[in-house]
Amino acid sequence: MHGHSASFLMLDSKWMTLNYLHPNADKVGMRNAAKANGDTHIYLYTRNGGDNGGGFNLSSISPQPDWEARLDELNNMGLKPVLWLTPDDSPSIVNQSLDAQKAHFSNMVARFDSRVTGYVTCLECDEYWSAAQVQALVAHLKSQTTKPVGVHMTPHFKAEYFANADYVFLQTGFNKTPEQVKAMVAHAIAVTGKPVVASEYHLESRSATARALGDAACAAGAIGTGNGRSIMYCGAEETPKKKNNDSDMAMAVVGLAFVAFGAYYLHTNYDFELKFDLTDNYQTYGTKKTFNLFEKDDNSLNFEMDFSHTTADDVVSNKVLFALTGTF
Repeated sequence: MHGHSASFLMLDSKWMTLNYLHPNADKVGMRNAAKANGDTHIYLYTRNGGDNGGGFNLSSISPQPDWEARLDELNNMGLKPVLWLTPDDSPSIVNQSLDAQKAHFSNMVARFDSRVTGYVTCLECDEYWSAAQVQALVAHLKSQTTKPVGVHMTPHFKAEYFANADYVFLQTGFNKTPEQVKAMVAHAIAVTGKPVVASEYHLESRSATARALGDAACAAGAIGTGNGRSIMYCGAEETPKKKNNDSDMAMAVVGLAFVAFGAYYLHTNYDFELKFDLTDNYQTYGTKKTFNLFEKDDNSLNFEMDFSHTTADDVVSNKVLFALTGTF
């Protein structure tokens, strides 16, 4: 999710990618426009009962048997799906019981979890659910998936709605300046302590204004955008730094010397077998002892103890092996 870019509102074309899974949506047009705008992800409703987002009467959506194939198409194009599980402007959906909401969430995870990057519990959640209800639904969703879970609100920011979410999907409202967007992103980060996606700030994600606002959000610390931007980097998670090889080698040599002394003592006094191997990026040392328990004619039974410590690049492993071997 970190570093992602989406363009969910493209109202010059009367498109809202949330309605992409509607049977009559211009899927090719939306996909091509998203890629042309530099997108890496795409936001999709899993159901809708009224949020039309510009036109073409795409506001009635329910899960269909071909959605696995539709998600595969998007992934193959380099557009990673983020599923938005609850729409606004849909009283027939949001007025159902919490158990009904949880059942829908569970079904979507069961079908699509391997094909999506993450989930957003609800769009403008505070229009129809309390913070406690949203927290309960987030908790249920997180019990079903290890993928990240976000929450989206109206511009009336209330931190309690994000209490147990992994991500804040921030709506700043429209007609904001870059400085106002920066301030709202910084505030959301400071108040929640969570990663913030600037997800809604302009009606046309492909416009120069939308891109400037997305860039401003990234400059303020957002880890992704949902409404267009022009810059590539936006809060991508840092790759762990490579350990200092010289330091690693020095530590390995010290450890090797220490263990070697102990192993030598066991070898000279108790006939333990020594094992050493050391290269630029691989070190292993240990000891082995075999005890003969029984031997008669061609039959024998041995008890082996094998202890070793291995370091290879960033991987450290220790092995303790006890084994019975023999011939019968």
